[in-house]
Amino acid sequence: MKKIIILYASVGGGHYRAADGIKKYIDEHYPNEYIVELIDGLNYVSKTVDKITISSYVNMARYSPKTWSKIYKIGEENHSLGSFSNGVQKLLSHKLFDLFEEQDPDVVISTHFFMTEMVACLKKKKKTKCKLAVILTDYASHKFWLSSSEYVDLYFVANEQMRYTLIHEGIEETKINVTGIPVRPEFLLEYNKEKTFEEFGFSMDKPTFLVFGGGQYGMSDASKIFKGILDVKEDIQIIAIAGKSEKTKATFEKLTEKSNKKVAILGFTDRVAELMYASDFIVSKPGGLTTTEILVSNKPFIIFSPVPGQEEENSAFLTNNGAGVRIYDLNKTTPIIEQLINDTFRVENIKLMQRHVAKPNSTKDIVDIVLKNI
Repeated sequence: MKKIIILYASVGGGHYRAADGIKKYIDEHYPNEYIVELIDGLNYVSKTVDKITISSYVNMARYSPKTWSKIYKIGEENHSLGSFSNGVQKLLSHKLFDLFEEQDPDVVISTHFFMTEMVACLKKKKKTKCKLAVILTDYASHKFWLSSSEYVDLYFVANEQMRYTLIHEGIEETKINVTGIPVRPEFLLEYNKEKTFEEFGFSMDKPTFLVFGGGQYGMSDASKIFKGILDVKEDIQIIAIAGKSEKTKATFEKLTEKSNKKVAILGFTDRVAELMYASDFIVSKPGGLTTTEILVSNKPFIIFSPVPGQEEENSAFLTNNGAGVRIYDLNKTTPIIEQLINDTFRVENIKLMQRHVAKPNSTKDIVDIVLKNI
């Protein structure tokens, strides 16, 4: 039986969600045909490095976004930073070899460039003969993803622009597949909107906003945009997801006390797909996987506070393609939301462009190509 290892790094939730979507699809559609392991590779090789990496990224993104932006741009323009990062991964790759020696995978699917570099190092040293497939989990590429490309067998990217970028960077065209980013099966289902609204005491006739409070680490200034939405004159209803941030949840609750709007405030929830399906507008940061889920759900995307670097590029992709609206000044949230609610032509065109760039069959397409190449 063929063995597939899917490696991710828990720097943000997106890399895991992409990996999890692939595993779920293989398990569901190919039961008992493949052995599939889902592994947090960075945590596996070094819990200390894993902890340092996550805390460093979170702290920079939250407290010093300009610093992270500079690092991101330097990494794109100067190979020295990428070489340093790759050197660290090479040092850690010997620990990953223990896993490979034990499991002897036929294919490794990587959703993070840390993992890609480690596996590439093992391939270079001829310590594994596995095929290496890499899934880029944002809507623009970065040189971090393209290091050691000679040891990568397959690249999966979100859009045609990325394909051209990779070719320009010297990647063989035959390796590049424009499939989109993997989306978990639940985002392709239909849900009972009436039942969902009944639970929250919502009306089927009012515009419904789904607001995300800043992702896994609560990094965004969610309070300003949430207040701006509460202040719109239209009679709307809001579902606010604070995630794991108790501070964000408490802020949402305090702001809601002064509003006459119908609001449901949730902490961490596994019902995101259902809530996206039930909503009319979605307000969020543009993380790679969140962007994919919103595009597949085909709901107007209102973007706020992207993290400099990859999220800025995701935002640019969406706005350049007319598939999202970005609020640059959160103090002007209310008039922008009011205009959007009343501009049905614009809303329909956003949804049309979302359907144009969304790739709802991404997970199936990736799995089909990977299995064909085993």
